Amino acid sequence: MSNNYYVTNLRSTMAEETTSTVRWAILGTGAIANDMVQILKQLPNCEVIAVGSRSVEGARRFGDRWGITRQYGSYEEAASDADVDVCYIATPSLRHPQDCLLAIKNGKAVLCEKSMAPNDTTAKEIFRAAKEANVLVVHGVWSRFFPAIQKVRQIIDSGEIGEIRSARASFCQNDGAGSCSALLETGIYCAQFLQWALEDKAVSGSPIVRGACRTIHSSGNDEHVTAIIEFPGKKIGSFECSLAHCSDRSATIYGSGGVIEIPFPFWCPTTVKVTKMSGLGSQQWSEPELYEFPLPGDIKALKTEDDNATVPGFNFCNSQGLKYEAEEVNHCFREGLTESPSFTTAQCIEIMRLITEIGNYA
Repeated sequence: MSNNYYVTNLRSTMAEETTSTVRWAILGTGAIANDMVQILKQLPNCEVIAVGSRSVEGARRFGDRWGITRQYGSYEEAASDADVDVCYIATPSLRHPQDCLLAIKNGKAVLCEKSMAPNDTTAKEIFRAAKEANVLVVHGVWSRFFPAIQKVRQIIDSGEIGEIRSARASFCQNDGAGSCSALLETGIYCAQFLQWALEDKAVSGSPIVRGACRTIHSSGNDEHVTAIIEFPGKKIGSFECSLAHCSDRSATIYGSGGVIEIPFPFWCPTTVKVTKMSGLGSQQWSEPELYEFPLPGDIKALKTEDDNATVPGFNFCNSQGLKYEAEEVNHCFREGLTESPSFTTAQCIEIMRLITEIGNYA
């Protein structure tokens, strides 16, 4: 079943209806910054006017590559550029809190790559500063803005698979063990998925971490974490994340009348599968319904603007889908919002609280 018509909250239409240009600065010049800059340069009424790096050479290399003329040898200079509206924080993850606060201090809206903070206390500090400065902050957990994820919520709310009772997610990759926390790197996608699947605003209360375990790399960072979370309404969520081994990187939602499956890559999905189950022992399975959401057809890998003029492509799986969160930020900025309705401050802080408590529990 094709769902090309399905657009997250009509963000694309909204962006095309306005003529105000949103001007971005890229803070950081790594792999994800190379992907995001290609997205921003293809959005209507959107410009990347500045790049900040830890060195003039790094800023010049990135700026020349992508045709960005304002090339700053420090993050401070880029964040303080008077013409910049939004700062995209793509610096090393341990710097995310200080760079968010730097941008906020300069009155800029912020899109920060995950994880925005190492714990919920620091995340609260960032959001508190943003509230005082009356600026937009969006945590770049891009899953929330994919049409397929929005479709999942639509199916849940319709009651198509009955009462939702549990969900699971697995995000394990054999890449990066020891360099950072698996819980913050891939576990955050699992936690946000469980929140999306099991959150019920009609039921009071907060999710509680009921169990967790982990293994630690010689560097001191966790490399493999599992967790069990109880959500209000007698719902149970579980997940596994790792940077030391592989999994199918899928997610599933279980209801009293069927299941919703989101195959690889569940954190940036293009496919949703629904199977209804009934009868004795729930052994009567319907023909699965498959919903497909192709990546944005208007987003292409760009040719660089330096002397090499190559097409390096995207570094990460389904990076074309970064368009969805970038459009959301542009829309929210134009509307004068200080948070995204699709991923609110409260939801973000709750996820960071769960991640923090899982780390402490394990």
